[in-house]
Amino acid sequence: MKYSLSLLSICILSFIIVFSCSTEEEESVSPVVQTPQPEPEPTTTPTQYTLTVTAAEGGTVSSEGGTYDEGTELTITVTANQGYIFDGWEGSNSPEKSLTISLNSNISLIANFRTMNTTDINNDLSVFNYDIYEDYTEQIVDFYPNAFFTSDLSDKVVNGINLALKTAADEFGKYGPVEYWVFGTDKQAALELINKFCERREYLNQWNLSDCLREQTDETLDYSMIAYQKIGEYVILNNEPQGGAGHNGGFQWGIHQLSSSYPFSFDNLFEGIPPQDDFKTVLHEYFHVYQLSSVYNLEDEVRDSKIKPDGGIWMIEGGAEYMANYTLFKLINNGTLDFDQSYGSLREKMRNKMNNGKIVKEENCPTSKLNEFTYQFCTQAGYELGSWGVAYLANKVNNQNILLDTFYPNLKELGFEAAFNLAFGYSSKEFYEEFDAFLELPIEQQLEIIPNI
Repeated sequence: MKYSLSLLSICILSFIIVFSCSTEEEESVSPVVQTPQPEPEPTTTPTQYTLTVTAAEGGTVSSEGGTYDEGTELTITVTANQGYIFDGWEGSNSPEKSLTISLNSNISLIANFRTMNTTDINNDLSVFNYDIYEDYTEQIVDFYPNAFFTSDLSDKVVNGINLALKTAADEFGKYGPVEYWVFGTDKQAALELINKFCERREYLNQWNLSDCLREQTDETLDYSMIAYQKIGEYVILNNEPQGGAGHNGGFQWGIHQLSSSYPFSFDNLFEGIPPQDDFKTVLHEYFHVYQLSSVYNLEDEVRDSKIKPDGGIWMIEGGAEYMANYTLFKLINNGTLDFDQSYGSLREKMRNKMNNGKIVKEENCPTSKLNEFTYQFCTQAGYELGSWGVAYLANKVNNQNILLDTFYPNLKELGFEAAFNLAFGYSSKEFYEEFDAFLELPIEQQLEIIPNI
């Protein structure tokens, strides 16, 4: 019984231990928890647009386009072929040759071009006969000058100026852009042309319209455009010949701006003043275009020091006057130009210049040398005797085109004195002394150096 109890106790104890162990095992097992995984986001394809770029006849584009993501920024640049001018975009209102766009839709662009007029003077204010985005300064160009006229001028005036400008460009070289603004006698017609001039400046972002109009209609300014109209008005009111023309700058705009009062000789307004007179004036003013073309991009003071050192005008004005007269008579003599009325000869014109120049010098600056004549002092002598100074030098080197061939092509690099020495073989100081002695010679002996044309 004692044994049996023990055996029973052992059995009961074993059961308790087994049960306890089983319970601990069950409690130690962690339940498996399933965590839901997020659904992968779908891949977004960016919106794309197509850019198509083509060039019409006359030029090329930097890219033909393609397919790009929305918002892509692209720059397209056009290049015109020689003899053509960019004429705007089809598909864009921008006038710029370089166009930057942001793609937010399909875009089709066509770069248009037009033929450059390389045969005639342009009289149409609505047409730019050159690429307004190009820098043409200090280089030969393909196109002729522009000439714009007041509405009161006759066809004879328009045709005469056009022929003179074209002749000048053919003889001295095409430089530009040149704008030649010609005024008649009617004030309202002048104001209309001035307004077009100022609209042109504003369109090209060169000058505010109101500021331009205020200056160019100011009758107190010697070289305002309205001042040229007043000269023509005076001619008619007083029946007295008078004229004015000038190269009025334009450097800051990359152009040559020239203006002229009423060129009445084309209308044969006064007996004894034939059309050749105003024809010569156009040649004179255009020769200034040539003179300034090689030094165009220099600062004002530097430019002036080369073309008229110390303010002396004998070379710039005398050179333009002599070359205008020489060229006119040369072309009449060889049959290139034909006029109904006689204009005498080159020697006759130069005789008058010597006489007039000496009178002015004796009355206003008797002891002054040629290089001392300026726009403020003994001016007329600078023109008249200056033309003789150039004639003297051309004869000395036996080359009537020495200014075109040697002096001006070297002016920018060498400066006045070194270019002078290169062209004429001695110093300007030596020349001034020599020319003073020449002025004392009899007129018939002086005329021997002038071509007999």
